[in-house]
Amino acid sequence: MKICHITHGRVNPDGENGITRTVYSLNKYLNANGVESSIYSFNDNQAAIEDFKRDEFTTVKLFPRAKLFKSKEFSDFILSDEFDFDIVHFHLMWMIDKNTILAALKKRNIPYIMTVHGAYAPNLIDTMKKYISMKTLEGRYIAGAKGLHALCFEEKAYLKNLNLKSPIYVIPNGISQSEIEKIQRSKNLENPFDNNYINLIWVGRIREDKNVLGIVESLLYLNDEIKNKVRIHIVGNGIESYIEKVKNMIEINNLEKNVIFHGPKYKEEKYQYILNADIYLQPSFSEGISFSILDAMACAKPMILTRQTNMTYYYNKNFYIMTEPYPEDIADAIDKLASNEAIRNELATNAKNLIETTFNWDSLIGEYIGMYKKVIGE
Repeated sequence: MKICHITHGRVNPDGENGITRTVYSLNKYLNANGVESSIYSFNDNQAAIEDFKRDEFTTVKLFPRAKLFKSKEFSDFILSDEFDFDIVHFHLMWMIDKNTILAALKKRNIPYIMTVHGAYAPNLIDTMKKYISMKTLEGRYIAGAKGLHALCFEEKAYLKNLNLKSPIYVIPNGISQSEIEKIQRSKNLENPFDNNYINLIWVGRIREDKNVLGIVESLLYLNDEIKNKVRIHIVGNGIESYIEKVKNMIEINNLEKNVIFHGPKYKEEKYQYILNADIYLQPSFSEGISFSILDAMACAKPMILTRQTNMTYYYNKNFYIMTEPYPEDIADAIDKLASNEAIRNELATNAKNLIETTFNWDSLIGEYIGMYKKVIGE
């Protein structure tokens, strides 16, 4: 069985893009488990087809982006004898590039599946532009898939509500062994926080659906004792207009000492920040299975997560406090965890155990292989 993953960019596993992390690890673990897997990718400012060696495990074949609704280089390559895959696995949503090569795949009679990566959540398809796309280009792309891969059962429900006919397979993201090793190395780095406070951390791309503003506003609902005891650390970058909105809220309410921006952190430095925090906080309005959450679990952090982070099927594993994405509810959860070290320790232990038993690529790769076999009829 030969798998071709099609995505966008150079597939940097240490970047901010969760899709990239998924593609990189999935490709690596498939090859390690006897399934021949390759990554082909549309790349910005790419003039010609190029084999880009990411590292000893991964070479990405880069193709120019589509022009005038055509991808001649990619389509011609698919129609050549060199493209001898049994199935294509798309990790692209909303980009027109993918639609330009569907005819070539159909001509070769090569089936495709797609991982939706949270892109079709109701709050993300509520614009007129995306509504039209779902009725035309995006809708035809989804309808042509021989299978759909959702990261969680909540995402499967969104897809079912779209009246899609393809089978939907649910397999979550996972943490790789190399990432566990980065966490171990990070333990030797300096603590960036003041241990006189209870330090809460949020990591990700700062934008509206991540609800960073809700984190800041939650401080207004805390009593002075708890508010003076906690520090909120925001790690990441994002949409400048939204960041400005968050910073204005901080300034208006004199919260500069309570909320600290650290900018983006990568590799061991990112884990250094998570490891030294007391609580991980993610009050998003929507998520798939977030790598930021998995990273915090692997670092054995107790968590505050909204129901919309789509971890509800694991709530009985008792590794997080669930809240709604409203400031007063986030504040209640902060109060509960900041006031009780015993609960924090219990949640932290359970979080790390769940990584070791469930959310790791060694445990998950067999499910992916099983999905591919079902789609091609093996």
